[in-house]
Amino acid sequence: MSSILVATDGSSGADRAVDYAARRARDAGLALVIANVIGSEGLPESVIEAFTHPQQVWLQEMLASASASTLARARERARSAGASEIHLESETGEIVPALLRIAQEKQAEAIVVGKRGAGRLAGLLLGSISQKLASLAPLPVIVIP
Repeated sequence: MSSILVATDGSSGADRAVDYAARRARDAGLALVIANVIGSEGLPESVIEAFTHPQQVWLQEMLASASASTLARARERARSAGASEIHLESETGEIVPALLRIAQEKQAEAIVVGKRGAGRLAGLLLGSISQKLASLAPLPVIVIP
C-alpha cells in the first residue's frame, strides 16, 4: 500500500499538516496514514520510575486515551479535507524512529509534519523532531509551517 504519512499531536501546526497531507493523498489517490507517537522524550525515565506501579498503569492508560482522541479528531479533519482511505497508528517510544518505522511499514512516499507541536508532555512534533526527520528519513519530509 503506497501512502502518505502524517504525524499529529493535536496542535494547530499538526492540524495544518493533516489538512495538507489529506489533500495530497486525495489528489494522488494514496492512502493516508495518521500517526501519533507518545514520545519517551516527554517524561524522563526517573520521573516515571518515581510513580508506583498502579500510577504508571494509570498514566499509560491516560496517554493511550489521549492518543486515541487525537487520532480520532485528525481522522475527521482528514475526511473533511477529502481523504478516503485513512489508517491510524498509535505508538509509544522514541518519536523519530517510530515514525520512520511506520513510514517503511506503510510504504509511505512522504512524511508530513508540522513545524512545531503541542509541547513536551503532549509532544509529538517539537521543532527538533521535524529537523531530525528531515535529516534521517530516506524519503521526502514535508514540514508545514
